[in-house]
Amino acid sequence: MDSVGDMARALVLRSNQVKLRTEMDKLAVEVATGFARDSAQHLSGDTTSLLAIDRSLAKLETYRVNTTEATFITGAMQTALDEIQSRSETLSQALIAADLTPNSSLLSTMSDDAENALGQVLNGLNRSVAGRSLFGGTATDRQAVEGLQDVLADLRTALSGATDLTSVEAALDTFFGAGGTYETQTYRGSNTGLAPFILSDTESANVDIRATDPAIREVLKPLAMAAVAADSTLGFSTDLQVEMLSKAGRDILGAQQNIVELRASLGALEGRIEQTVTRNSAETTATKMARLDLVGVDKYDTASRYENIRGQLESLYAITARSQRLSLAEYMR
Repeated sequence: MDSVGDMARALVLRSNQVKLRTEMDKLAVEVATGFARDSAQHLSGDTTSLLAIDRSLAKLETYRVNTTEATFITGAMQTALDEIQSRSETLSQALIAADLTPNSSLLSTMSDDAENALGQVLNGLNRSVAGRSLFGGTATDRQAVEGLQDVLADLRTALSGATDLTSVEAALDTFFGAGGTYETQTYRGSNTGLAPFILSDTESANVDIRATDPAIREVLKPLAMAAVAADSTLGFSTDLQVEMLSKAGRDILGAQQNIVELRASLGALEGRIEQTVTRNSAETTATKMARLDLVGVDKYDTASRYENIRGQLESLYAITARSQRLSLAEYMR
C-alpha cells in the first residue's frame, strides 16, 4: 500500500467497501428469506428443477383460489336451500289442516302466510355472494328470478279462467312446466350453467344449480297455488280455496324429498371439495419443502457470515477514516 499514491489507495479502499457492502446486502436478504438471493448461482446455472417447482406452486395457487371460491359458493347455496326447505316445510304443516277449519278469515291468513313464504323462497333464489348471483347460471350479474309482486301478477293472469282444482292445477303445470311463463319470463338467469371449477389436476366441481331446477319448481308450484288461493281478484270460492290450500300443503310436503336429495348432492360436492383442499394443501407444503431443499440456505451459517462481513466492513471504514486524517506532521511525530 506504501507504493501507491493517495488516490490509488482511496480507490482500493472504496472498491473493497463496495464489494463487502454488496456481499452483506446479499446475506441480509438470505437471512430474512431463508433462500439464496441468486438462485442460478446457487444451483450452478442448472435451474430446470427450480422452474418446474415454481410452475407447480403457481398452479397450486390457482387451485387454492378455485377451491376457496367453490367452497364459498356451495356453502351459500346450501344455506339458501336450507332456508327454502325449512320455510316451505313449516308452511306445509299449517296448510294441510285447511279443511279442518274452513272459514274465510283463517283461509286468508293461510294464503297470506304462503305468499310470505313464496316471497322468501324467491329472495333465496335471488341470493348473491360478492355481487355474484347464485342460481342464475352464467348470468351472475343479475337476479335469478322476478320479485314477488311480478310473479303474483303473472300467476293471476295464468289462473284468471280457472274455476276448479283441476283447471287450477293444469294452469300451474303449464306456468311452471317446460317453456312456460316461469321458465321464459319469471326466470331471468341464463340457460347455461357455470363452468366447472378446476380444483386439481384430476378434480373439478360442477356447481350448477339454477332456479329452473325441477326440485325447485316442485316447491314453487304448490307455494304459488296457496299464495293466490284467497286472492280477491281471482274470486275463488271458499270450497276451492280449501282444496287449493290443503292440496298445496300435501304437495309441498311431497316436494321436500327432492329438495333433500338436491341438498345431499350439493353436500357430497362440498365434501369432495374439502378433501381436494386437504390434498392440495399437503402437496403445496411438500413442494415448498422441495424448493427449500433446492435453494434454501442455512440461516445460522448465513447469519455468521453476515456478522463476519459486517466486522470486516467496520474495520475497513475505520482504516479509511484513519488514512484520510493522515498528514506529514502526524507521520513525523
